[in-house]
Amino acid sequence: MEYILPSRQVHLDFHTSRFIPGIGAEFNAENFVKTFKEAHVNSVTVFARCHHGYLYYQSEAFPQIVHPDLHCKNLLFDQIDALHAAGIRAPVYTTIQWDRYSAENHPEWLVRGRLGEHEGGSFLEPGFYQSLCVNSGYKEFLKAHMKELLTILGDRADGFFFDIVGIKPCYCSVCLPMMRERYIDLDDDVAVRIFAKESLDDFKAFMTAIVHDHNKDATVFYNAGHIGTSTKISADSYTHFEIESLPSGGWGYLHFPVSARYARTYGKDCMGMTGKFHTSWGDFHSLKNLAALEFECFRILSYGFAISIGDQLEPAGKLNPATYRLIGNVYKRAEECEEWTRLAKPVTEAALITSENNLYEYGIPNSIMGAVQMLEEISLQFDIIDRDMDFDKYKLLILPDDLIIDRDVQKRLDAFTANGGAIIACYKGGSNKEGEYPSCFGAICEGENENYPDFIITDESVATGALTEGLEPENEYVIYRQGLRISPDNEKASAELEARAPFFPRKGDHYCSHMYTPSAKGEKYPAAIQTGNVILFAHQMFEQYRANAPRWCKLIIKNAIDRLLPGRIIKHNGPSSLTVSVTDQPEHERIIVHLLSYIPIRKSAQTDIIEERTVVRNVSLDFEIPGKTFKSARIVPENIPLSLKNNSVTVPEVNGYAIVVLKY
Repeated sequence: MEYILPSRQVHLDFHTSRFIPGIGAEFNAENFVKTFKEAHVNSVTVFARCHHGYLYYQSEAFPQIVHPDLHCKNLLFDQIDALHAAGIRAPVYTTIQWDRYSAENHPEWLVRGRLGEHEGGSFLEPGFYQSLCVNSGYKEFLKAHMKELLTILGDRADGFFFDIVGIKPCYCSVCLPMMRERYIDLDDDVAVRIFAKESLDDFKAFMTAIVHDHNKDATVFYNAGHIGTSTKISADSYTHFEIESLPSGGWGYLHFPVSARYARTYGKDCMGMTGKFHTSWGDFHSLKNLAALEFECFRILSYGFAISIGDQLEPAGKLNPATYRLIGNVYKRAEECEEWTRLAKPVTEAALITSENNLYEYGIPNSIMGAVQMLEEISLQFDIIDRDMDFDKYKLLILPDDLIIDRDVQKRLDAFTANGGAIIACYKGGSNKEGEYPSCFGAICEGENENYPDFIITDESVATGALTEGLEPENEYVIYRQGLRISPDNEKASAELEARAPFFPRKGDHYCSHMYTPSAKGEKYPAAIQTGNVILFAHQMFEQYRANAPRWCKLIIKNAIDRLLPGRIIKHNGPSSLTVSVTDQPEHERIIVHLLSYIPIRKSAQTDIIEERTVVRNVSLDFEIPGKTFKSARIVPENIPLSLKNNSVTVPEVNGYAIVVLKY
């Protein structure tokens, strides 16, 4: 079954202390719905149970955990009925691994460490971060909780958002015997984590079966704050993906594209989630800058995803008008653009193969973060895939610095290049545990370069098409991260970039000045080797870019991409801050180009801030999309025609966000 999500959602948090009186006392169904309708909201996630452990309806099965001062006795169901009467969807939230009431009253349900300690903070400190084990008796409580909800809701159950569902290695009185029965080495942290992941995957299947046994049409999502390779085994337990990514919170502006570019490859409908908060969840009396919320929501739209904005309902149950004026300003524009945004297919030419560890639900390597930052600035149209996915959908594969693979995957890379595919690899990307590259690389690794940092050399006159094009001639550019010594393996391989070593590495009493020793101007050695349609770089180019973003690293990678992909899907003359995404709506015979111009600035110690749109004028776009001949171009929803010449257009102005539609 295909589950299509409503496009403009509010995730209405409601984690509410037992020491606050009058819960829901000011809830008014008419005003509640009127506020959402005026803000162009068509879905609201409402709360059955929160991290404090309280229910927001009258429960016969668990009366002891109904919020002790729930004034509006069936707040959850009153919210759902009011929303449904207005044609607004109402998926239901319940917490999984954080529940302070259960943690305090059922210590036998807590996740336990090796020494018997519980995970999370002290019970003497504020917070609800003591994790609960889904193998314990808590699982039966969750089953009963869900069955009660499903029985009461019946066909009113639109869907469920299960929160805090992460891999938790556990040595509790239930997990220990289960691991012993399977002869798991309890001193092997990896083996214990594998067991924890298998337990979590089984739990997701268990919960989804409960939901769909009652209502096969209900959506189901499990939230861990990220969609990555750890989701793969349990993907069938999800009806869709929601990507929690509050850039003004702990995620940052780079997280969303990393998670989204991987999630969209599963073919499920996706929703991006940001928040109205200046910082993060629970920041009640704050408002995000309008331009920031625009960028976050319009970027989600540019992927063809639905949007969710996080808010928190105040204890009395009354929505804050200012919050919904802010949300309404953004959702009005989003609604106007939906015709050209929702459920569009990404148009891609390349794939970045992730090096994420599938035993961790949130552990994005710096190499992936650096690569995504760089490739977005270059405007390469790419997905993120894992090593088991189909390579042949793409013209170019990009292998990050730390992607160690097995020989079977290396054979697939050899076959990919034999069929005309191109590869860019950096450092150890594509090598196996023995340090050997695939045969298609035409290169040998001679080990770590102990004398570093070393320096890439440009020619006396940098030729067009050289990997150093755009750099200063007769110059040396430092690569701060340690590289490898690589050499050609056959007559078809050639050194396309060279480097020199410093006088000596900075070590012990051997040092010079404040940082590193300068170039000794000595022998040159390969820094990049090309064999056919494969370019291997000796250095950690992507981790380097994540660390301090040297422009020369980006230019070198861009030149390599342009060499291997001479006909890129899209090129433009705008600044590197301009985000460009290309999607296809084949049923309407049109390509959609999204242009976003917002610049986050680090104005505070921890948070990137966007206060205003950044206007860019006269942006030239050049297209080369296989099999597409374009008949017309226009800016939507304003319906402004553009002159189309030789698959090129010029957009007079991008004021934050512009959508160009190309009919074919």
